[in-house]
Amino acid sequence: MSLIPSRWVQPALFSVKTVAAAFLALWIGLWVGLPFPFWAMTTAFIVSNPLAGATRSKAIYRVVGTFLGAVFAVAVVPVLVDTPMILSSVLALWVGGCLTVSLLDRSARSYTLMLAGYTAAIIAFPSVNQPYAVFDTAVARVTEITLGIVAATLTHSLFLPQSVAVPLGARLERWLADAHAWLTDCVRDPAEGGAPRRTPREQQQLAVDVVDCALMAIHVPYDTSHWREATGTLRALLERMILLLPLLSGLSDRRGAIASCDLAEHRGDDPELEAAQAATRAWIDAGCPALARPVIAVPESIRPETWHDLLVTSYRVRLAQVVTLLADCRQALDHLRDPHLPLPATLRSPRAALRLHQDLGHALMAGFAATVAVIACCALWIYSGWADGAGAAAMTAVFCCLFAAMDNPIPVILRFGLAICAGVPLAGIYLFEVLPYVQDFAAMALVMAPPLLLIAAFIPHPRLGGQATAMAMGFCSALAIQESFHPDFERFVNSNLGQVLAVVLAAGFTAGLRNLGTDVAIARLLRALQRDLVRLSTAATPPDPGQALGRVIDQTALLTQRLGADPAGSLAAQAALREVRLAINLVAIQHARAAAPCASNAPSPACCARRPAISAPGAPMPCRRPMPGYSTASIAPCA
Repeated sequence: MSLIPSRWVQPALFSVKTVAAAFLALWIGLWVGLPFPFWAMTTAFIVSNPLAGATRSKAIYRVVGTFLGAVFAVAVVPVLVDTPMILSSVLALWVGGCLTVSLLDRSARSYTLMLAGYTAAIIAFPSVNQPYAVFDTAVARVTEITLGIVAATLTHSLFLPQSVAVPLGARLERWLADAHAWLTDCVRDPAEGGAPRRTPREQQQLAVDVVDCALMAIHVPYDTSHWREATGTLRALLERMILLLPLLSGLSDRRGAIASCDLAEHRGDDPELEAAQAATRAWIDAGCPALARPVIAVPESIRPETWHDLLVTSYRVRLAQVVTLLADCRQALDHLRDPHLPLPATLRSPRAALRLHQDLGHALMAGFAATVAVIACCALWIYSGWADGAGAAAMTAVFCCLFAAMDNPIPVILRFGLAICAGVPLAGIYLFEVLPYVQDFAAMALVMAPPLLLIAAFIPHPRLGGQATAMAMGFCSALAIQESFHPDFERFVNSNLGQVLAVVLAAGFTAGLRNLGTDVAIARLLRALQRDLVRLSTAATPPDPGQALGRVIDQTALLTQRLGADPAGSLAAQAALREVRLAINLVAIQHARAAAPCASNAPSPACCARRPAISAPGAPMPCRRPMPGYSTASIAPCA
């Protein structure tokens, strides 16, 4: 039996690699004579991630953002140094503007502008007292941060790298198993009785899990495994997974409506419906093989005589779509694991790039809160004559930016700030009681390693990771290791008090100037989705399926993520999937209407394309017209 529990192995390995990267960056910084080498050490802790692909994916954006922030600081400090409040206002506007634009781009590129914002503050504010040295400060800061990024990236990529494919593959497999269980509930035989395999709460968690998979997939192109060569397949898989959520929800609702109708009208079993469900159950029991998917018979046109007939046909349409998408998901995942397995061309790349939702109101309010908080801190610093107030202004910008994407960042800002402050007393002990007796770098690394190894071991923890990173930042920044050792207790206290003030200002202005809470975010997203529904329903020409559904899919992810995170199960959040089902049908109906044959007495084809084609009594109703680039089995309107 192993003396070390298996669950400790990966955190311990990550801790050793992270601390090694930090000491490597610090040693190189001291060796080349950088003025603030502790910035390189601190950066190594900030950018390290247990997954090698995640560390590498953000490295280039962090470097570019740091460079842009340095260029802006060098441009404005010499010009405005004689007017401190104007300079502070310009820097605050730069921070707020960069933050606003970064929140509108929810890809990894957003790090570029966010870093450009608060890097300018980190460089410019301490340079106010020495404006002639701002260029040297900017060069040093860019060099130090780049050194930390490179050290962390190389260490986590070369020494026992942990691939993104391992945890992502496990999550995808678990998600498909949950989706199969939900489908089993939809097609189970009522005579079997028993409770459903998936409760509504577990169905909500299914929606949250698909968002987590999509976030992890961002790092796959930078991974060390063969998955990086099949990013198109992974993206096509994720699109189908997200699309499955409203389809499974609709299938479940239709099954409940059919059961209620059968009970009210005392109907017997429907042979065609039972055959479709039995074939699906057999397929699920066989493990859902992708190449042996059941064929669900769906008529090309229907003649509904009763409401029950319409429900049954609609149910069979949705069942065929769900089975097709689940089989596609299984085939795509099998190919990702074994590239030698066959794969259709439709699964090798996505139909179109996802059009991500942008919340301009949220971005503007977050940028405005950051701007006001930085200006307030600068005013306190300037008019009080506080010698070390520059650090407080810079950290206010950092705190306002790091957590601005959250609905309610206040608790996270407070926890992060407290964790930074918790590292300061430990740094004080080392700075005044331990390091004065250390004579060389090896001895310094040896005495500093125990607390750093312990702190770094908690960085991968899903709940404590943020606080662990913050404590490492506070410890390294408070030590402020430089080429020469000059401990100054008064300077130590003053500079670290600025971090406390930065936490208070960032949290206070964020709370006062932003709408908070999950319910507010859900309502804002629902309004945006409803505006999109109006645009889809009133479009003069059929909407492009890729763009329209891409945006709706992203809104689904955001809404269902909050639905799963909301313990109260908000009614507005529970209605999100129904709104998305409506959007899917609207896109398909617009294309079906445009393709419908015009009557002989119609004024013109354009007129026919602008209004629904209404069939005469008893005539077949078009139900499943294909859309360009989309299979009728995946998206189609139903009665």
